[in-house]
Amino acid sequence: MKILVTKFRNLGDVLLSTPLFASLKAIYPDSELHVSVNDFCTQVVADNPHVDKVIPYSRGKKNERTFWQRIRAEIEFYLQFKGQYDLVINLTEGDRGCIISALSGASRRMGYIKKPTLINRLARFDTTFDSQKRIPTVQKDLQFADAIDSQKVIKKVTLGWRKDHEEMVNSLLSELGINEGFVVVHPVSRWMYKCWDSAKVAQCIDHIQKKWQKPVLLTTSSDSKEVAMAEEIISYCQQKPLQLPQPVNLQAYAYLTSKACIFFGIDSAPMHIAASTDTPVVALFGASEPNLWGPWDNKQGNNYQLMTGVQHNGIHCVISNDNMELYFDGDRKLSRGMMAISLPQVLSEIDSELEKLSNSHQPTDTSDTVQLTSGAI
Repeated sequence: MKILVTKFRNLGDVLLSTPLFASLKAIYPDSELHVSVNDFCTQVVADNPHVDKVIPYSRGKKNERTFWQRIRAEIEFYLQFKGQYDLVINLTEGDRGCIISALSGASRRMGYIKKPTLINRLARFDTTFDSQKRIPTVQKDLQFADAIDSQKVIKKVTLGWRKDHEEMVNSLLSELGINEGFVVVHPVSRWMYKCWDSAKVAQCIDHIQKKWQKPVLLTTSSDSKEVAMAEEIISYCQQKPLQLPQPVNLQAYAYLTSKACIFFGIDSAPMHIAASTDTPVVALFGASEPNLWGPWDNKQGNNYQLMTGVQHNGIHCVISNDNMELYFDGDRKLSRGMMAISLPQVLSEIDSELEKLSNSHQPTDTSDTVQLTSGAI
């Protein structure tokens, strides 16, 4: 049996779809599973143990190809799916997945429907779900597995890595003089309004290093805006954090976060990666909804609410503010909710997590209920 799953979204979205891949392999253990994603997301699934083949989609740059070259590339991309699959699951409500479904020849077709269109009808989905349903991405995508066999649904998010990724990361950490027990801080995003105040981030870094004597590893992508913000944060630090001597890819980053004692940051793909490795996460949410995007706990999922306050869910902690109004400070777009999160409350939660680590090597909260502390931040 050949199965195709399409997900033309961003890094975090694709990562949070991986429990569906595992579930499909559990339901159809002898199947061949192919996954088609945007080319910049291939690292997320390249070493996934449940995926047999990754099919990248490249939008390319308009100035690099003529109009007719782009049309030809689109046609060639679609034709490779013609008559190839028994089951197709489209996890993106746009037209591209619908066209692939229509060409696939699959006897069973499943997908999201945002609104009825001619292309939706051509896709001939026999099982559909509402793409606008406001539930976490993991739960939303697992609806398809649940519809096939609810007894074999797997909820663990997975980003695989190889031995060479481990060797590279271990070598880089050795250069920095650390091995494990460090704190990863990733306070940046290409969506800059998701970021917190740079001076407050710096105070958290200093606090961790001074009070807890823990090395802090500040990470960022190679995006120029993220690098500039990281440099700004460092300029406020009394004791500079460590940084990797060279960039690493997503698989290596997953292994890196698995060696950290905690991850502190914001709603971003690195936050989801850290959570996938069962590293405790402390994350700030003021520009996005924790009930949809909060760090997924591999044992109990996402039970966060859209609220102002602190929420503990499994091994993870979210500090959120429900005022998601955006505004400009000069040329920088900011979130009022993020800027309203106070330094004392964040330091308190970081202390709480590090205190648990000092008392136990495996500080896992197995509570079945989410703990809420509401009030102004």
